[in-house]
Amino acid sequence: MMIAWILATFVSVVVPRSAAAGERFLAQPKLATDCQSALIAATTPFAQKKLKQLDKCAGAVFKCLQTVAHDFEADVDPVDACLEKASLRCVKATDVITAEEQRLTDAITKGCAALDPADLLRADGVGYELIAPDCLDFGVTLGDTASVAECIVQQHECAIEQIYLAEHPRSGELFDLTNADLGPDSCLDDLGGPGEGVDDVKLGRQVAQCQQGVTNAGGAFVGTKLKSVGRCLGAVFTCVQLAAHDDGTCLAKAQKTCDQAFAAVEKSARTVEPAIGKSCGAIPFDQLAADTGVDYQALIDDETCVDFGVSNIATVPHYAICTYRRAECVSDDIMRFTAPRAEELLALVNRTLPGSFFCVPPDDF
Repeated sequence: MMIAWILATFVSVVVPRSAAAGERFLAQPKLATDCQSALIAATTPFAQKKLKQLDKCAGAVFKCLQTVAHDFEADVDPVDACLEKASLRCVKATDVITAEEQRLTDAITKGCAALDPADLLRADGVGYELIAPDCLDFGVTLGDTASVAECIVQQHECAIEQIYLAEHPRSGELFDLTNADLGPDSCLDDLGGPGEGVDDVKLGRQVAQCQQGVTNAGGAFVGTKLKSVGRCLGAVFTCVQLAAHDDGTCLAKAQKTCDQAFAAVEKSARTVEPAIGKSCGAIPFDQLAADTGVDYQALIDDETCVDFGVSNIATVPHYAICTYRRAECVSDDIMRFTAPRAEELLALVNRTLPGSFFCVPPDDF
């Protein structure tokens, strides 16, 4: 199964190339390059830090439910005492997330402040007019640097929460259990868990270790994907804006950068399923699927994996495939909002966005 999955992962998707690929008509292309570089540089750290903080909260609450036994005869039930401590960690985590969201906004605003907003929007500039309809879905009408920053931050917030929810299906429930507030537009949905762990604490420790292994594997892949693809996009964008007439020398160097970047992504992708299998494979599947365990059943009921070509979750490898594919596809979307010309730029180095067949909506084939 794993071999077939890995091969399927890297099947190229044929997408139309922009008619304006490689063209630039800006009066100050260096400012556009600086802006795009700032956007790329801010994205990966934000994603990594937010995933880490989500896991600090959800992981702490999950351990309380899974590894601490109830004692209803005690003055304070040990589980309740643990949850009280975990709730403090969750408050700190949400405060850090809020600060990181502001840091991302500031990085975008500062990095693009010198660029005329018209060039930020133009399809032959940074290109945000290309995703203006998508920004409307977040309630943002693009018109200036501030509105672009607002759209990017909202999309990144939601996308990262979507990735984490697949890695930790009970995370929305766990945040709600401690009243941790991610804001009214949070995409970390409560899928309806019972607020309890498995009956056996020994099994619960295994379940908690399994869950931690999943979030570690998923987070590592997302970080590698965003950093590597961002490096490629930055190199190509620089060529398009600053070396359009150098007989292809810049693009040849960018091609090597991109080949190395995508090789790193592929290498990281190959580690996800084995890592999840190692962390979770020894646990009876019915315990993992149960709402008191990891709650794979919630992903099945919510049809989380269907859009990525995984119609059912009957084994740990099925779940690993779903987790990986969702991370792959949502990361592609993060890069599209970070670099709206990504599809055009990647085509110049013989790459595609989306990068995998399972990220393309069926109606687009």
